[in-house]
This record gives sequence, structure tokens and C-alpha cells, in this order.
Amino acid sequence: MASAKNLTTSTLHSISWSTAATVVMAVLQLGYTGVMARLLAPAAFGLVALAGVVIRFGTYFSQIGLEHALVQKPDMTDEDVRAAFTSAALLGGVCALALAVGAPLARLVFDEPAVVPLVRLMGLGLFFNGLSATALSILRRRMAFRALAIIETTAYVLAYGGLGIAMAWAGWGVWSLVVANLAQGLLVALLAYAVTRHSLRLYFRWAHYRPLLAYGTRITFTSFIEFITSSLDTLLIGRLLGAALLGVYNRASMLITLPLYLLTRSVSRVIFPAFSQVQADRAKLGGVYLGSITLVAAGILPLGAGVAVAAPVLVRAVLGPGWEAAVPVLRILCAAVPLSLITMFAGIVCDARAALTAKINANLLALCSLVLFFFFLRGYGLAGFAGALVLNELVRTALFLRLMHHELALPYPRLLAAYGPGLFHAVALGALLGLLHWVLKPLAWPAPAALTLLMLAGALVLGGLMLLRPRPALREELRRFLGRLRPGNAASPGARFLAGYLRFLERQAPLSSSFTPGFGPQPSPLQP
Repeated sequence: MASAKNLTTSTLHSISWSTAATVVMAVLQLGYTGVMARLLAPAAFGLVALAGVVIRFGTYFSQIGLEHALVQKPDMTDEDVRAAFTSAALLGGVCALALAVGAPLARLVFDEPAVVPLVRLMGLGLFFNGLSATALSILRRRMAFRALAIIETTAYVLAYGGLGIAMAWAGWGVWSLVVANLAQGLLVALLAYAVTRHSLRLYFRWAHYRPLLAYGTRITFTSFIEFITSSLDTLLIGRLLGAALLGVYNRASMLITLPLYLLTRSVSRVIFPAFSQVQADRAKLGGVYLGSITLVAAGILPLGAGVAVAAPVLVRAVLGPGWEAAVPVLRILCAAVPLSLITMFAGIVCDARAALTAKINANLLALCSLVLFFFFLRGYGLAGFAGALVLNELVRTALFLRLMHHELALPYPRLLAAYGPGLFHAVALGALLGLLHWVLKPLAWPAPAALTLLMLAGALVLGGLMLLRPRPALREELRRFLGRLRPGNAASPGARFLAGYLRFLERQAPLSSSFTPGFGPQPSPLQP
């Protein structure tokens, strides 16, 4: 196992590559969405969203968590790799065949005949995913996120930016979305294998499947519960309100989920293998967890508030005319999605420590509460479904805070303090952007110009709050995190700037200070 110093270096390097890829992917996906929203009707996105629920359902049976177990396993052998590839490839093929045969059942669930042929073709993606899963897991275990960034970006540009848009322009309608999705899966499989070149020999000895399955099946079960929870709104809206309104809901959700998910994924994908390597040290893992959610919450909570304020301009600029119904839904979802993504880090802690029973119980309780909220708010249309998600995320956040309190022995005041800087930033940014939006509204600027100004203002305000006037909790985490960076050339402008900024943070508070009275200095994220 790598030393703590090497783990810190590789983690920071991986985060930088993953974040760079995230920014590129966010820009590409927003651009792609803007183009496709103008070429296709909302119903096309609704149909693909319905078919996507079925495909995600099949995913949990096609992988059974063996690839996840490959990353978490302390020591990986060639036999483990062969076992993971054998299971993923064979199960992916079987599930793709099962969906092709059983696709007509989707009509009974959604009452939408047009979804049946989509499920049949999109099911092929399960086989492609099975082929790529082992290679991608090996790259994540190695923390080779530079290679992953190149693979994913290349596949997306060719499949979606090239083939998908070309087909939509040629009049293929909803099939342009389906084919682009399949092409991306196939390209990822080919490129990932070209990098890893792992063994393709099948393996059937039970001894190497047993430890992987013991962990992987529990991962799959808890992921399946999360899938039901995250897909319940799509299922009910598609069934009760129809594909067109589901398309509106789906695109509104995308506008807030896409940028925030990509930003948190750039950290979470790196954090899981890093968590797994310190899984036995509860104090160190607690420090990494607290540092992660403090830094992430400080960024994504205000971004959610900013999107809520700019929702009318954002919808006009990205989706174009005819999508006005997405604005109120987007504003409500801006409260649910950030909370969900912050809670994701508690789930990663459970995965890394194999504390899966407790995670399953928390997710089951969250699913039950979501069903109740949907039942009571079902009469309020799309806004009711979005509001149910907000209420349920508050419940889910409380459940996982309790879980972290017991799993990592973290005091509740310390857990809640991690959200403090983010909440402060959200209120400040929302108020300032709200004032700017009020000033711009009577000027009737074109939506892209107004959105650009709001984004620039938001970036300046948030950057100032986070870097120039950070709250005590955030200041401490920035000092610890940036203090771990060691540029190769100490005389370079970047190194001098980093050293100067660290001195600036130190002048704001003594080195011995702690932003949570009574608990003393907390472990530094990734600190040996």
C-alpha cells in the first residue's frame, strides 16, 4: 500500500485531472443539450428518460458490484481481475438479451408504447458497460484519472457531439439520443481496454468470486435502493403526467444536476479509492470526510442558490423558447440536488469501510419517506414532485449525519458546522444575484448576455467569499488542504502565490485555532 505522503500526492494529482475533465464535460454537455433542445421536442427526452429507468434497473443485475469491490479490495490479483471481467461481460450480455425479450413489459409500467423499441436497443448498452467495467475499475484503483479523463471526453465528443447531433439534424428524432448513448458506451469500452490491456480470459473458480461477491452484492443492493429512490419521480411523472411533462421535468433537473454532479464527481471518484486505502484509520477517515464536505458544500450550496435565481434566464439561454414550464421546477430542485450530492460522501465512507448494512437501512428509510411525500404532494403537478424531493433530502441528510456520528464518532455540532460556510455563501450569493437580476429584468437583454453577466458576477462573489473572506470552518480546511501542495519548483510564480496565500490565511487566524469550539484541531484531509 502506498505511503500517506504518496497517497496525498496521487490524490491531489487525480483530483486536478478529474476536475479539469469535469469542467470540459460540463461545457460540452450544456452545449449539446442546448443544440438538441432546439432540434428535438420535449417528448423525445421524456421517452429516453423512461427507457433510461429500465436500463438503470438492468444495470444493477448486470454488474452486481464486482467492479466496485475490485477498487475496495486491499490486494488485487490477476484472478480477481479475470473474475470481475467474466461476471461483468457475461451478465451484461445476459441482461441485454433479457431486456430485448422483455421490453414489452415496459409498456405495462409506463403506459407508453413508444418506449418499447427504445428499451430493446438501449439494452445493448449493458453489454458495452460490462465490457468496460473492469478496465475502468482498474484505472480508478490506480488513480489513473488522467487516462480516464481523456477516455471519457474523447468518447463523449465523438458519440454525442458528432454522431448524436448529426443524426438529430438529419431528422432521426429520439433515435439520435439512443444511438449517441450506445456509441459512447462502445467507445469507452474500446479506449479503456486499449489503456489497461487486462486479461480477457474467462474465470470460473468460486474461491475468487466469494470475497468479491460478499462485498459486491451488498453494494448492488444498496445501490438498487438508491436507484429506486432516484427514479421514483421519473416513474410517477411519466405514468401520471405523460412523456411531454416528463421531458420538461427531465431537462429542468439536468440544468441543476449536471453541473453540480460533475463538480462533486470529480472529487468523489478520487475520494473512494483514497478512502479505501485509509479505511482502518477512523480518525484519519473522519478528517477526510469532514474536509471533503466542508469544501464541497462551500461551493455547491451557493451554486444551487445562484441557479435558482437565474433560472428564467438559464432556461431561455440553454433550452430556448417553449420550455418556460421548466423554470419553477428548476428553482425547487436547486434545494434538493446540492443536499443529495453532499450526502453522497457519507455513502462513500460506508462503501470504503464496508459498513453497508447501516447504509442500506438509511436508504430504506429514505425511500419510505419519499413515497409518503410523493403521495401527499402528488396533486401539485411537477412542482409537487420536486417539492417532495426537497423534503426527502432533508430527511436523508439527517439519516446520514446520524450514521456518520456513529460510524466515525463525529460530534453532531462538528458535522453540522461543515455545512455552515456553504449555507452562508448560498444566502449571500442568492441575495446579490437576485438584486442584479432585478436590475437586468427591465433592460430586456438577450438571455445569453444576461446569463453571462450573472455567471461572471456569481463567480466573482463566490470566489471572494471562498478565497478572500472565508468563514472560519472553510479557512481551516483551505489551510490544511493547500498546505499539502508542494510545487516542484519552489521559485515558480505558482509556488510563490501559494505560499503568499497560505500566509494570508494564517494571518486571519492563529495556527492553533479551531473553528469548532471544544473539539480541538481536526485531522487534516489526507494528512499522514
